[in-house]
Amino acid sequence: MGPGLTEPQSRALDFVLAWFGHPFDSVTSEPQPGGEPRWGAWPLSGPLLITALVHWKQHEPEAFEARLGRLGLEATPAQPDAAASLRLLGSRHAAPSEGHDALALIAEDPRLLAALARAGRERGAQRAQLETLVTHVLRPMLASCAQAETAVDAPGGLFASARALALLFHSELRFGRRGVTRLVTLARERPEPPVAGAHAGERLAEDLRATGRSREASEVWRILTSPELADPS
Repeated sequence: MGPGLTEPQSRALDFVLAWFGHPFDSVTSEPQPGGEPRWGAWPLSGPLLITALVHWKQHEPEAFEARLGRLGLEATPAQPDAAASLRLLGSRHAAPSEGHDALALIAEDPRLLAALARAGRERGAQRAQLETLVTHVLRPMLASCAQAETAVDAPGGLFASARALALLFHSELRFGRRGVTRLVTLARERPEPPVAGAHAGERLAEDLRATGRSREASEVWRILTSPELADPS
């Protein structure tokens, strides 16, 4: 992958997205008023969604304009004194909106939601989703694990194999940072071989099933048992 993942990281991410991710053109929105859309394979929302759209526009401005710009969406790259921003131009009876307000309006407009879904079919938009995910979600998570003295990708480390990394990525996808912290804690309790991180995954699956999260528990077992994640011979 272009974003600079190692081979085990790439295999892990490919597996998690293929089995547990969403289609690139997936769009959902929160049911309550003021909710924001969630877009793409991970999926992305809030500032991450804005970052992905900005990235796409920077690399493929014509495609962005054809899909979203013509409907009044403007994506502005980050500046030294300002974060990346998304602006929705107002109609004759509405003022322009930015950031969260713009995303909330997109979530309420079927036409804009459909356009965002169609945008997810563009190769450049898909690449922007992945690079935003890697740069702003996975790399910070891996760096945080390393700072916490948890070996990542080091030979014999707790999360050195593609299987263990898939457990880590799945925890981030399904449960966010709390899930990652829980998995790392379980891995430290019994870090012994034969498969570093495997015991943590088994414990996590048991905990999930005990708390009524049978679907997520089955997903963890899928990661633990899949031959697709076996170490290369």
